[in-house]
Parts: sequence; structure tokens; C-alpha cells
Amino acid sequence: MPYSLKDISVVIPTFNRADELAITLKAFKPHLKYLREVIVVDQSANNASKQVVKRQNLQKIRYIHSSTPSITRARNLGVKHASPASKIICFTDDDVSVGANYFVEILKVFNAHPEAKAAAGYVPYEKNMPLPSTIEKIARKLFFLGGRLYENDASIVSAYGNRYPLVISQTINADWMPGDNMAYLKELFKSMKFDENLLGYTVAEDIDFGYRLSRKFKNSIFITPHAKLTHRYSFKERQPSERASFLNQVDHFYFNFKNLNSTFKEKIIFFWTLLGITALRIALFLLHPEKKHRLKLKHYFASLWYCFTHLQRIRRGRVREFDAYLSSRAKDL
Repeated sequence: MPYSLKDISVVIPTFNRADELAITLKAFKPHLKYLREVIVVDQSANNASKQVVKRQNLQKIRYIHSSTPSITRARNLGVKHASPASKIICFTDDDVSVGANYFVEILKVFNAHPEAKAAAGYVPYEKNMPLPSTIEKIARKLFFLGGRLYENDASIVSAYGNRYPLVISQTINADWMPGDNMAYLKELFKSMKFDENLLGYTVAEDIDFGYRLSRKFKNSIFITPHAKLTHRYSFKERQPSERASFLNQVDHFYFNFKNLNSTFKEKIIFFWTLLGITALRIALFLLHPEKKHRLKLKHYFASLWYCFTHLQRIRRGRVREFDAYLSSRAKDL
């Protein structure tokens, strides 16, 4: 029996972005009468987002509060509270507006591909962003790095090598889906969940979940260009630059040890990728020796040093202990 819109529960984690959440929920209103429910998992320190949901005054928009700010816990909590009647869990960020046919097109993927366990819409390349140059593409390919490089490519080639299509011309298989929009069969969560070691803000929870799924069920993830949406990319509640550097480095090291460290080839690729990143960052600083690039390079080497001196802790999933390290270092200065 084909899936229908009534089979879909939507989970929207939010954190201190009441204004963005209001815009997102407004975009969901035309879909509500067809969907099973929309669950807002609020991790905010105030009641602003709760009031946004309350003002909607709609029974199908449910509100859950989580006292621990964490995207992974919020998503797992949303799944836990989803209606028993739902069969598909669709996650969106709180700064995403879905298009008129978004859910219809997501359902088309599941119904047309019996092997599908997950599906997502395609987020177009920002028009004001420069296209990757030929040299950049060559460097990223050489060092197994990610980014928007090729048509119809959503592969993972290394711990730092999650690629997303520069252009997409058809529904494609993928190794992962960005967390801004992703739909999974609910049955998957009986044996899988988002990794709560990646506490708080993280850059790797969507890559980790998708890659684990793609290894467990080959060719089971799809991205379709027909499910339209807009990611507004709110920068509110983004991380400070030094902490962002540590978080980025630690989360990628953890992803590597967890998913890509079993063969000699994978180990070599990891260190080769790090060598490439280091060379590219130094080259960027030499070409643009402004203060911001000097600070970025400084934070990069500091975070890299932390990772190599705390490898065993990171391997064991103790990936947020760098906060205490940064605090103690700040006290010493």
C-alpha cells in the first residue's frame, strides 16, 4: 500500500530562534490538513518559541520542551513523541520553508522506490556564492574533501569529504542528507538513533546518521530536485569562531574513528585529507594575511593539536570535553 501524506510526522528542533520558527510554521500551514502532525521540539532558554507555537492555535502543531540544547536529543525526542500512526519522520530546521509540493514529491520517492529508507529535497546553490573554480575542484578531489563540486554527487569520500550536488538533474542515490531537510521511515528508529554523544550544536550528526544508514542499506537514500524548499540560513545561535573550530575538528575526528577507520586505506585517506586541509589553510592565509584569516589558522592548529592529544577520549565519544579544555585555557591566559 503506497504511503500517503497522513503517514508523515514532521519534527522541527528549535533553539532561541522564535522569529525564524514563526516564518517556518507559516510555510507549513497549507500542509497541516494533510499531514499527521508537526512537532516542535524547543530547547530555548525562554518562552518566545513556545508562544509562537501557542499563537498558531492549531491542534496538529504539537509543542515539546527539552531542557538540554542538543540537535541530536531534540530529534530523538521528536521521534519518541511522534504519533504511533505515522510511518515517515520528516526533519526540517527551524529556518526552512517548504514548497507547495515538497511532501508530495518526498512521497513519490518512497512510493516509486521500494528500497528507499530515506529521502530529501534539494537545497539550491546560493546565487550570491561564487562557484568553485577548477583549481578548487582539483584540490578538493585530490585531498578527498567535500563541498559542492559535481553534478548529482552526494557521496562521502572521507571524514571531511561529504559532497553535495552543485547541480542536480534527476533523483539520485546519496550517502547522506543534510539535516536541514530529511525524511526517514519511522521503523528505522527501532534500531537506530541520532548519536547523542554529539551534544549541543554539531556539524556531523546528519552525516553520521546518513552514512550509517547507507552502509546498512545500500542505495537506500535519495535526493530529489522536485521537492522544493528554501533554507534561509539564520546565523543566530551559531558558534563563536574558536569553539566552532574545535567543534568542527573534534566532530570530524569522531566521525572518522566511528565510521571510517577500519582499513589501512581509510587511515591513509584520513591523514592525507588532513594534510590537504592544512596546506589549503596555510595557502589561504598567505594569499590573504588579514587578521581574520590569521585567527582562523590559529584556531585550526589549536583544535588539531587538541584532537591529536585527546585521541582516545574522542574515540570513546567524549566529544564535548573540549569545552572544559577551552575554559581552563582561558583562565590561564
